Order: sequence, then C-alpha cells, then structure tokens
Amino acid sequence: MKKLIKNGICALGFSVFLAMTPITSQASGHGHGHGAAEAVKSLTPAETMKTIIEGNDKFKAEHDSHHFDSFQNGQTPNITFITCSDSRVHTHLFGMEPDNHEFVIRNVGNQIGNSEGSVDYGIHHLPTKVLVVLGHSSCGAIKAAMGDYSKETPGIKKELEPLKPVLAHDDGQGSFKERWAENVERNVDYQVNYSLKLYGDQVKSGDLAIVGAVYDFNNNYGKGRGTLVVTNVNGETDIEKIIDDPLFKDIPTGDVVNHVGSLAPAVNW
Repeated sequence: MKKLIKNGICALGFSVFLAMTPITSQASGHGHGHGAAEAVKSLTPAETMKTIIEGNDKFKAEHDSHHFDSFQNGQTPNITFITCSDSRVHTHLFGMEPDNHEFVIRNVGNQIGNSEGSVDYGIHHLPTKVLVVLGHSSCGAIKAAMGDYSKETPGIKKELEPLKPVLAHDDGQGSFKERWAENVERNVDYQVNYSLKLYGDQVKSGDLAIVGAVYDFNNNYGKGRGTLVVTNVNGETDIEKIIDDPLFKDIPTGDVVNHVGSLAPAVNW
C-alpha cells in the first residue's frame, strides 16, 4: 500500500495536465480562464478507426512482448478505481502505467451502486487494498441531475435517479457554478459512504482504504488545473484529519496539503 500511495496518489497531482488525443473532442464551453481550448475536429468513423489502428501499432512498438509477461495469465492490480465515463477523465492522471495496476470501473457520475458487482469483484476477488472514488470538474451527470431530465431516455433517467440523495443536500445558495462544484464533491462523499456500508469490515480491519477525490481540471480548488484533490478518506472529510491520516505518512506534509481540499459543507449521510 505504501508503494501505491506514494506512486499512485501523491504523484498524480504533480504537473499533471489533461492530455488531448486525436480521437478526443472537447467543447470550448468547458474551458476556463485565459485561452480556453478550441473545439477539436470531430473525426469520421473511418478516421477514428485509422487513428485507433495506428495508435495500437505505436503502443506495440513501445511495449515489447516481455511487457505482458507478468500479467498475461492473471491480474494483480493495486487499486480499484471507479470514476465517471466522461472522456476528459482517464487513468493517465495517476502518472503510472495502468496495465495490471488499475482495475477501472466507469459509469456516469462515478456511482458505486450502478456498478456494484464490478466493485465487489475488485474488493473481494482481486483483491485490491485501495478503492478510489473519483469525481471530476464539470461533471455532466451532476449537472443533468440538478436540472430537469424528465425527457431523457429511460436508460439515462435510470442512471441519474440514484443521485437524488446527493442533491437533496443542495440548499440552492450561491451561483450555479459553485453549487455544481459542491455537488460533485457531495457525490464523492455519498459514494464513499455507500462503499463503507458494503466494505466497512475490510476498512476496520485495515485491509482496505477508501479514498474519495475530485479530478479538478477547472481549478475550482485553487490548487492548479489537473490536480487530484482528496476530499474523503474512509468517511472522514475534515481536512486536517485527512492530512494527518496514516495513509499519507510516507508523503511530505506539504505535498499532502497540496492534494487535500473541500468545497462542500460536511453532510451526515
């Protein structure tokens, strides 16, 4: 676990910037600050497949056959990682090779309940020692759940309905942008609390740590765009207590401070 925390959580916030790949499109409306990114050209299906095939050839050229030796017959990841399906959020933000290190689960709104079986597999069968619940800036699922989604498809509505308990704590005070950012964090806290009901025994025994965090590419927390901001550890949301948590004992205090923050008032879930 020490190695994971040092290499997987601390390192991911240092000088990490959201990379754009040829097949990713970014709407200019999500840009913040000076020089917001222009929209990336939308590729045709044929152009997309060309990019994928060429990209895979490049990947193979950079990873010889021995790269796969240690995991070709089984996986031994260090982290179960549940995050949003949003295309702006990817595992390169951790700054480590994802192959055989990260068991990744994705759905809209990074919800445990919507992928409970997959999370169970990561915790009970692999088993990983750290579960990270990762929200992110400008989460579309949270924005949609804050508004009227009655005309959405049945599938989308089914995915958004479980967010109602999160938004029940939104008092409507402040700008929409502020409320949106707070609700992203509230959702992370809610998902951590949900996880504790499922895996609390493993946390109590020290076999599992549950970390809630926000990937902040809007700089809502004032720590720089691209920073992973830890907001919750095993249900604890007090910043000072998180900083002093033994989980971070091998990381310089200043570095921990740069990766811990909070925008939303504490909620008794």
